[in-house]
Amino acid sequence: MPIHKYISFLLRIWGHMFPEYKYGRQKPTSADILQSFISMIFSNLLKRYLSNNIIFISIILSIPKSLVAQTDPVFNPISADIIKLSSKVLGEERKIYIYVPPADTLQPNKRYPVLYVLDGDNHFSIVAEYCKYLSRQDVNIVPEMIIVGIPNTNRTRDLTPTKSIFDYEGKADTSANFRYKSSGGGNNFLKFIGTELIPYIDLHYRTEPFKIFAGHSFGGITTINCLLTQPDLFGAYIAISPSFWWDKGYLLSLADEKLKKDRVINKMIFYSDANEGLSGNESFFHTDLLKFDAIITQRKISGLDHKYVCYPEDTHMTEPIKAYYDALRFIFRQWDLPLTDMKSLNAKHVKQHYQQLSQRYGYTITPPEVNISNLAMYLISEYGALDNAISLLEMNTQNYPASATAYSQLGDTYLKKGDRSKAVTCYRQALELNPGLQNVKAQLAEILKVQ
Repeated sequence: MPIHKYISFLLRIWGHMFPEYKYGRQKPTSADILQSFISMIFSNLLKRYLSNNIIFISIILSIPKSLVAQTDPVFNPISADIIKLSSKVLGEERKIYIYVPPADTLQPNKRYPVLYVLDGDNHFSIVAEYCKYLSRQDVNIVPEMIIVGIPNTNRTRDLTPTKSIFDYEGKADTSANFRYKSSGGGNNFLKFIGTELIPYIDLHYRTEPFKIFAGHSFGGITTINCLLTQPDLFGAYIAISPSFWWDKGYLLSLADEKLKKDRVINKMIFYSDANEGLSGNESFFHTDLLKFDAIITQRKISGLDHKYVCYPEDTHMTEPIKAYYDALRFIFRQWDLPLTDMKSLNAKHVKQHYQQLSQRYGYTITPPEVNISNLAMYLISEYGALDNAISLLEMNTQNYPASATAYSQLGDTYLKKGDRSKAVTCYRQALELNPGLQNVKAQLAEILKVQ
């Protein structure tokens, strides 16, 4: 059986064990229950697949280290800062998970966009692993990002926009045991994020201004509530199976009110749903999301870049595995450098692409040194396009003036072209940056001996 089917099976068990959470009603008392359950019952099953599927399993389940194949040199578990932030707005201390990409020795002051994910106790590891993998130099379809996971203390309070006495069927319940009696703190929670959490992250971490806000179920209506009421707080929004049923469709009414035809919202939003019908009936998640999609699509809101995806083969609890990936691909679909005409590729084309990215995401984005270097080497080996390769490598020395490798490679290419003078200049600069480059020393000595 393929591994994704095992994963789907495990997450279906989670949904059946905790139906209150499955339909966005109430969070289980411990975020560790699933992890412990899987570790105890399915450890042998997981071990069988670890050698070939370790990355995908870790993305979904955050497997304990005891189950990780120690002999696999590729897999590095996500490590995170865990801070405790005292919130005056919420009147409580909040635990926050923060993943920061590994330090870049050539860019020690490099800054990163930030993705804030709700239900951090369940979804932080998924999102962090996706971003870690997709931003690798050999993948490079999203930028490296700081991931901020926000675990829950009172999920119903923080992730619902209004005080409501209605359940998901629209039935009123005023009993003392009503599961949603703590509801209605969503706007105060957004105040916490906007006035306390984001300023803290910006102060203590090297952040770029582009931010993403992601949530699932109750978290989905929280991100949409933010888009409708405080759109400038984030640049992009992810709403996975948002619980539009909340308070008899309160957010659908708010969307109808806020999203007018003449409204300009220069933001991105990805929203999705799954097969969430009860007892064979059509899912209210689906019908409500179709109404939301119709509002956006028919009114053609200026500047609002949007995408809707339905996952009919997934449940409410398996959907996020696919949806987070698709959302990242949508938000950064223009990230990868288009390579339709490799032979003519040069620095001008690359600069134009990254200038467009910088304009779209609101901060200066620099072409990655290793990727540009690899392109230059490819141009030389496949096409003998030395001039185009030189233009790329010169761009690398401009973008990364502290890189001995950039100057060394440029020197090699000048030497291939027969320009010994420029090769010598590059080699000397490389050695000034890193005197230990023995191959560059030898190459330089050979050139000078001939001269």
